[in-house]
Amino acid sequence: MRTELDPELLSDAIQHLYKIREGELISAAVHVGGRTGLLDALVEHGPVSSEELAAHTGLHERWVREWLHTIAAAELAFHDDGEFVLTPEIALILGEEDHPASMVGVFGPPITHEEIEHTVDAFRTGLGMTWDQHGEHTCHFQAAMGAAGQKAFLVPVILSSIEGMADRLAAGATVVDIGCGAGVAAAAIAEACPESKVIGIDPSAHAIASATQMARAAGLRNLEFREGSFDDLHDLSEVDLLITLDVIHDLPHPGAAVRSARSCLADDGVWMVADIRAMEGLEANREYPLVSLLYGMSLFYCMSSAMSEPGGAGLGTLGLTVDIFKELAIAGGFSSIDTREFKVDPLNRYYEVRV
Repeated sequence: MRTELDPELLSDAIQHLYKIREGELISAAVHVGGRTGLLDALVEHGPVSSEELAAHTGLHERWVREWLHTIAAAELAFHDDGEFVLTPEIALILGEEDHPASMVGVFGPPITHEEIEHTVDAFRTGLGMTWDQHGEHTCHFQAAMGAAGQKAFLVPVILSSIEGMADRLAAGATVVDIGCGAGVAAAAIAEACPESKVIGIDPSAHAIASATQMARAAGLRNLEFREGSFDDLHDLSEVDLLITLDVIHDLPHPGAAVRSARSCLADDGVWMVADIRAMEGLEANREYPLVSLLYGMSLFYCMSSAMSEPGGAGLGTLGLTVDIFKELAIAGGFSSIDTREFKVDPLNRYYEVRV
C-alpha cells in the first residue's frame, strides 16, 4: 500500500477523476437521448446530419447537434462528413429493448439533488431510502435493468432448471413473485404459463401501479399485483413456486423475510432466489469488471434500502454471500439449498430452496 506522493502519477490521477466525471455526464446524455427520442430516431434513420435528425424528431437543431457531438466524442456513434450513426453494437444495446444485451435500463434518470441530500443525511442518521422514496422514475429504471434477461431466460432456462417445475407450471401452479417491482418477471411467467396463477407483490406503490397497468395492457388474466411485503406472505398458503429476484440484499430484515417465505410454501414448493454473485469482502469482489458500479449502486440504492429501517442489516449489493444466505435459509426453516449459476446471467447466483 503506497502512501507517498508520486509526482509522475499526479497527472494520471487527475485524468482518472475527469474520466469518472465524464461518465456521469455521458450517462445523462444517453438518458436525454432516450427521453427525447433521439436514440430511436438515430437507429431508424442514421446516418443523418444534425439538421436531418432535428427534422425527424421535431427538436431544435442546435441542441441536437451538440448531443450528436457528445455521443460521437464518447465513441458511441461514428461521424463522417457531417453525418452521424450509432455504432452497430451501441445501436443494438440501446435500440433493441427486448434483446438480452439491452442496456437501456442502465441509463435511468441521474441521481437527483434530493437523493443526494437524503444520502448525506444517512451518514449522520444511519437511515437510508426505500426504493419507493426514490420516486416513479427510479421504479422504471430498476425494472428496465433486468427486463430483457428476465423476458428471454427466466422461464426457459432458470425455472426449467428446477426438476419437474416446467410440468407443474404447464399444468397450473400458484406462483408468487415477492419483490416483483414493475412486474416484468411475473408477466413473463404468466404469459408463458397461462394455466398458472401468478401473483406479484411489492411494497412500492409506484411499482404496483406500473405493473398493474402493464398486465391490463397485455391482457394477462392469470396475473395480479398487490402492494405488500414479505410480511404479507403469511396470508398465502400452498404456493408452488415463490421467486425473489435481486431483492434479499435490499431488505432491512432479511432473516424475517426468509421466515415469511417459508410460511407460504407448499410442502413440495420451491423458492427460487436470485442475488448478486457476491464474494467475501472488497478484494474478492474485485473479480467483477464493474465492481465500482456495483458498490456505487449499493451506496445510493441497495444498501440504502437495506438501512431504511432502524436496525437494518445493511447487506447491500455485494453483501449476500453464499454462506450468509445459507445461514439465513437454515435459520428460517429450510433444509435444502442448492446453489447454481447460469451463463445467461453472469451477474446473479441462484438458490433453489426447499423445506
